[in-house]
Amino acid sequence: MKKCMITLMALVAVIACFIAFPAAAQAAPVNNFKITSGIDTTKASEITFDGNKVISGTAEPGAQIAINIFEPVTANGATTYRLIRNYSIVVGSAGIYSQNVALKEGSNYLVVAARKDGRYSEVRTTIVRKNKVLKTTLSQSIAVPGRSVW
Repeated sequence: MKKCMITLMALVAVIACFIAFPAAAQAAPVNNFKITSGIDTTKASEITFDGNKVISGTAEPGAQIAINIFEPVTANGATTYRLIRNYSIVVGSAGIYSQNVALKEGSNYLVVAARKDGRYSEVRTTIVRKNKVLKTTLSQSIAVPGRSVW
């Protein structure tokens, strides 16, 4: 019963995201939409120890920006994605936006989407947040790159 409820909640969350920000393949992109900091858009995923990231970027004034964070849920060998956080921003007259987002430990699947006047753009990425125990362990290790002749 618990697995059915989790699956149902994940399905409702995904449907709600598609209703709020439909991924229309033929829709024109939102003018000037790009992420300028917080996410490296040249990579499919990145790793951090930080519990928060500030995602900033540009888009045309008045555009609606949605930042949705999902986590993977595996049940019976099938993986679905459950919405864990969402943020909504309206781009101001300067054409810039910025949002501090909270990350959970583990995989965080982010969809940053912009919508205005029937136009739609999005960026998808994965941010893996490692725990502080690993950070402490790594910071106490000595790593010498290359060859050493001590």
